[in-house]
Amino acid sequence: MLTIENLSLSYGTDSKVLSDITLKVKDGECVLLTGESGSGKSSGINSINGLAFEYENAQISGSIKVGEKEIKNLELYEISLMIASVFQNPKTHFFNVDTTLELLFYLENIGLDKKEMESRMNEMLDVFKIDHLLGRSIFELSGGEKQILCVAAAYISGCKIIVLDEPSSNLDENYIDILKEMLIILKNKGITLILAEHRIYYLMDVADRIIIIQNGRIAREYTALSFLSVTDAEIAGLGLRSRYKTVLNKPKNDGGKDLIIKKLSFNFANKGELEVDDVSLDFGKIYGIIGKNGCGKSTFLSVMTGLLEKGKCEIEYDGEALSRKERLKQSSLVMQDVNYQLFADSVEEEMRLGVKKIEEDRINQVLSGLGLAKLRDRHPMSLSGGQKQRVAIASVLCKNSRFIFFDEPTSGMDYKNMLKISKLIKSMKTEDNIIFIVSHDTELLNEVADSILCLQDYRIYN
Repeated sequence: MLTIENLSLSYGTDSKVLSDITLKVKDGECVLLTGESGSGKSSGINSINGLAFEYENAQISGSIKVGEKEIKNLELYEISLMIASVFQNPKTHFFNVDTTLELLFYLENIGLDKKEMESRMNEMLDVFKIDHLLGRSIFELSGGEKQILCVAAAYISGCKIIVLDEPSSNLDENYIDILKEMLIILKNKGITLILAEHRIYYLMDVADRIIIIQNGRIAREYTALSFLSVTDAEIAGLGLRSRYKTVLNKPKNDGGKDLIIKKLSFNFANKGELEVDDVSLDFGKIYGIIGKNGCGKSTFLSVMTGLLEKGKCEIEYDGEALSRKERLKQSSLVMQDVNYQLFADSVEEEMRLGVKKIEEDRINQVLSGLGLAKLRDRHPMSLSGGQKQRVAIASVLCKNSRFIFFDEPTSGMDYKNMLKISKLIKSMKTEDNIIFIVSHDTELLNEVADSILCLQDYRIYN
């Protein structure tokens, strides 16, 4: 049993990230933690797996016990013997380039002999059919394949408790289904699962309890059955995503006249090619870019912006060829992993970065619109994942670029902030720009996209 009593957490400030959290999780139970971005869900996960204790200036009180063992009194490696973690960004999980070595990495570090490692590997492969992922380079895997590997690594560790932080945030529908199947298997094997998630629909017949976190506190708690009786209006009021799978209702791109992609191609080593030929687009529109994990959506953006030199790209604007240098100059991009593009020492400074002149009213408008007004003096890297995402979006909103690209802008984001972002993105649309949004977030695309470009239609596999 996992027992949390009067847990409070802060990071060197007066305001608490978590306040008086009390929770008991039975062996083999699946508990879903949900709520708005920045509410404290990830901090709760990081308290359970011990990572929160390692942060600079972390101050923690209360108790977290696995059985009779107090987590706070243990070294991080001792906690890892009892609790395995699956993170939102699988890149933070990996220590090896080879997938098989990655699966065995933890087992080697805890000193298991070769026979025991082979036994665990074979047993895991009997449970999860991932033989096709063995012996491959981590860099060759899609986002979905990486996340599956992380879950498999958590299982092979032998831990009876697994915590997962937004595991579905960057997955397509197919890999969400695979993730769900894996979670059901883990639960049936008596493993305790604690998930922090915004995308909750796939967990409705997996979770035993749903706990709503607000401002660092447990605001509400539901059984799986009682949660079904909550109205859709109440769900939206709590800032939660839909309990049901959302269907995309936007039309496919039927052509335009302003911007023509004559040829865009990128060769994936031993994995085929992305070829986009004679696609025409209009200024003053927002285009949703969809497709399965690994089909080349992020690559498409990188080639379009000019950030990626390897690919071929012939684009005509107003009848004239648009060079890579010109595309770089006229483009703004919000990356999928925003940690790569946050450089300043405060939120406000980040918004001003690279902008010659910006009105104070515009800064205040964007900060208010994205719920960042109270965080303007905070260091971007001290924020939650969802808050960082909003800061990166805010910095783009303050620029006047002709071509604007978003790569999963609402990854790991709650419903209320998704709506705020969709509203602001729509406000950016003018007759002088084109906006591209790569996303698996169907709710976002239904809100903001004018039409859809499916890259699966242009991907050739070897």
